[in-house]
Amino acid sequence: MRSSTFYIIFTAILVLYLMANLYILHRIQKLVPHHYKYLTATLISILALSFLVGRILERYTVCAVSDFLIWIGALWLGMFIYLFLGFIITDSIQGIVHLFTKAINFHSTACVLVTIATIGITFAGFINARIPYMKEITIHIDKPSSIKHIKIAYASDIHLGSIIANSRLQKLVTLINNAQPDLIIFGGDILDEDIKPVIENNLGELLVQLKAQYGVIAVPGNHEYIGGIQNAIEYIKNHNIRILKDEVYTIGDIQIIGRDDRSKIAFTGSRRLSLNTLLQQVDVAKPVIVIDHQPFALSHTASYQVDLLLSGHSHHGQLFPFNFITSKLYEISHGYKKINTTHVYVSSGYGTWGPPIRTTSRPEIVVFDIYFK
Repeated sequence: MRSSTFYIIFTAILVLYLMANLYILHRIQKLVPHHYKYLTATLISILALSFLVGRILERYTVCAVSDFLIWIGALWLGMFIYLFLGFIITDSIQGIVHLFTKAINFHSTACVLVTIATIGITFAGFINARIPYMKEITIHIDKPSSIKHIKIAYASDIHLGSIIANSRLQKLVTLINNAQPDLIIFGGDILDEDIKPVIENNLGELLVQLKAQYGVIAVPGNHEYIGGIQNAIEYIKNHNIRILKDEVYTIGDIQIIGRDDRSKIAFTGSRRLSLNTLLQQVDVAKPVIVIDHQPFALSHTASYQVDLLLSGHSHHGQLFPFNFITSKLYEISHGYKKINTTHVYVSSGYGTWGPPIRTTSRPEIVVFDIYFK
C-alpha cells in the first residue's frame, strides 16, 4: 500500500521535471536549424520519458527494450541536471548583462559551452561510479567482549537491478571476499526497485558467493519497500542473507540491532519499533551496534549506549550540487563522526539510483577493524 502523499509528491516532481525539459528543449532549439526542430523535440521527448517508461515496462517484462529505455533515460537524467543548471546560470548572467547593454548576446556560445561541459561531466561521473573505493577504519570500543576483535565489511545502497547488474555485483563480491571479513553487513537498498531484473540476471547466484565466518546480515531500505517489501525480503533471504527488521543478531556478546526502515509507515501504515524498545532486548553493558538505513536523528541514537551506528541512503547527494542539500538534511551526509561515545558512519553507497554517474563521491565499501576491551 502506498499513501496518497507519495502519489501527490511523485506527480508534482514529474510535472516540474517535464517543465524543466521543455526549458532545455527551448534553449537547444535555438542552436538547431529550423528543419531539425521537430526531430530535436522528438529526441528530447523520448529521452525525457524513457526512464519512466522503461521502469513501467520492466514491471511487466524484462527485455532488451526495457533495459535500453532505462539506460538511455538514466544517462539523460544526469545530463538533464547539468544542462538545466547550466542554462539557468547562463540565462541569469545574460539577463543581468542586458540590464546595462543590449549589445552583448552570448546565448548561442553559452549553449554550446554548457552542452560540451555536460557531456564531459557525465562521462567523468560515469567512470567514477564504476570505480569503487575500499576504505579501512579502525575503531576501539570501550566495552568488554569475549571476542576481542572483529572485522566487518560494510556496504550500503547497492541498488541491484537493470543498471547495477552482474559485473558490478561481481566486483563487489570479489572486493569484500578479498578483505576476508568476519561479518558482512548491508545497510539497506540492496535492490533498486522492481525485483524482476534481479531475478532475470540471476544476481542472487553472485550474492551466495559472499564469504564471512559470521555470515551476511542486512536491513531493508526504502527501495525494498518501493519495489515490494515481501518479495524483496524473500529473495534476499533465499540467497544466504539474513534480513533484520527490528531484530537483534548476536555474535557471542556482540549485539547487532537491525532497524526496519523508517519509510515502512508510508507503505504499510504501521511504524517500526522505537530504538528504546529495541534496546530493552539487549545488554547495553556489552557492545551494541545499530544498523539504520536512513541517517536521521543520529544524535538521538547516540544519546543511548550505542557503540557503532551504521547508515547509508544519502549517496552524499550522488550528483553535484545535491551534496549541499544532503549535508543540510542530515547531520552526517557521508563519512565518520563520533557523537558522544557512539561511532557513526554514513556510507555514500556502492551503487547509484537513477543516473549511473557520481560527481560528489566514489562508490565505497568500508572495512571496520573493531577492537573491544
